[in-house]
Amino acid sequence: MARRGSRTAGAAASKTPVSRLRRIALGVAGLAAFIALWKCAFVFAWAPPGTLPDPFSIPAALVAEYTSGHLLPALGSSLIHYVWGLAVGTVAGFTVGLLAATSPAFDDVHHVLARILRPIPPLAWVVFAIAWFQVSHAGAAFVISIGVFWVNYFATAAGVAGVDPRFYELARAFGHGGFVARVTTVTLPGAAPGILSGMRTGVGQAWMTLIAAELLGVPGMGQQMNSAAGVGAYDAVVVYMLAISLIYSLSDGAFALIQNRVLRWRP
Repeated sequence: MARRGSRTAGAAASKTPVSRLRRIALGVAGLAAFIALWKCAFVFAWAPPGTLPDPFSIPAALVAEYTSGHLLPALGSSLIHYVWGLAVGTVAGFTVGLLAATSPAFDDVHHVLARILRPIPPLAWVVFAIAWFQVSHAGAAFVISIGVFWVNYFATAAGVAGVDPRFYELARAFGHGGFVARVTTVTLPGAAPGILSGMRTGVGQAWMTLIAAELLGVPGMGQQMNSAAGVGAYDAVVVYMLAISLIYSLSDGAFALIQNRVLRWRP
């Protein structure tokens, strides 16, 4: 039985590279099918004239945006308020979510306010962002932080609430009954998977909110997309869309590495 089990495990392991190659091949095939469909839509004018670029014109548009000096400054400008908004929203959402899940008194005080504010989308705050910060990095970061806040707030609160109560009993038995000791030795390690998943979701949420905020005039890639669309340069719009996708993929991949390292204790 042991030999057969080892042979089965070895066979499964040997199939792993094949399954990975198959997954990559299917992914490439899916991308090719999407581009082919896009090309058909362009050739047969399925969209209003001039609003759908030729997919094969995108590389030339990328070179044009880069050589014109628009792409990199727009990227740098977007990253400024992206990083600030993501950082503020993550820290604030984590802190408030942790307090809401660990302090009944705090939860009683804030839960009505949270129910009132939660349904309000981040873009509804753009009016106040402009009034308080004008059209600036600070205003965009403010709007971004609101969207990121709620993602981390709920992820942290749910993760902490899901910690097994028996862990707290065990911690008290070993002399960790105080609030700080309980949070650092039981709550945060037990809720870490949910908390980190919320932070990772916030990385993507920040980009979605950022582009929408920039469409209203804040300097960055969203503003460049809006300007390009205004003159009918939809190939340039796609360039900035792909740039956003690339940056998100890199940031998400980097966070995934950090997440896996922090949670390496999991079985």
